[in-house]
Amino acid sequence: MFFAEPASTPYDLNFRLLGVRVRVVPWFWLVAMLLGWNLTRIGDQQAMYLTMWIAAVFLSILVHEMGHALAMRYYGIDSYIVLYQFGGLAVPDRYSSSMGFGSRSRGEDPISQIVISAAGPAAQLSLALAIVLVLRLTGYAMRFEIPYLEYAISVREGTQIDSVALEFVLFFLMLISVFWALLNLLPVYPLDGGQIARNIFSLFHPVAGIQYSLILSLITAAGVALYGFSRQQPFLGIMFALLAYSSFQVLQAYSSRGGFGR
Repeated sequence: MFFAEPASTPYDLNFRLLGVRVRVVPWFWLVAMLLGWNLTRIGDQQAMYLTMWIAAVFLSILVHEMGHALAMRYYGIDSYIVLYQFGGLAVPDRYSSSMGFGSRSRGEDPISQIVISAAGPAAQLSLALAIVLVLRLTGYAMRFEIPYLEYAISVREGTQIDSVALEFVLFFLMLISVFWALLNLLPVYPLDGGQIARNIFSLFHPVAGIQYSLILSLITAAGVALYGFSRQQPFLGIMFALLAYSSFQVLQAYSSRGGFGR
């Protein structure tokens, strides 16, 4: 699978947070740098802004995966976190790194799986909301706004933040947290939205639900890939083209085997 857990390397960063093991592979830092390269080309201080961007990507995605890990802990499931080139994974210790689509082992019901899947985006959106609330409560404002969400998330009124560096860090955190969360809520497997769609379909269509969710995943991923390429966003286009192909492969396997988990 394209998005399976990568193998460990001697260059991984390993630590614990709230009792959860975290591993960061070197590719995570490189992809974060590439994603922020054009955005941080500001004057002659790109190195500083790029470092802020990478730190914001790390913190925001770590918060996202901690949301999953803590939700799993609530349901009695131990897990660990891996940050890699495609973002992050919260991996249940009791499963292998490449869980089969439609797995119903370990007695985990669809409702608990929906909660676990939604916990990551919810944690990220909560981080963005917390930044907005703190700025409004303290009377501070930012010059920057999140594209397409200017009216929903705006903190332009108030005293300007004195530190340009702090303002950029907060903006980067909000930007990444909002868009990464919304992107992950798309009904595309194996993103969180795809997991949620799978479990919702399975609740109402126990036999054909997985197939319906795979078809939705394929159509959505292909649409986002076309959008990415048409808007000169190659990373988005390539990523969702891979996701569309992955969904197609799983759908073919599901159809040929007559369904998983039977």
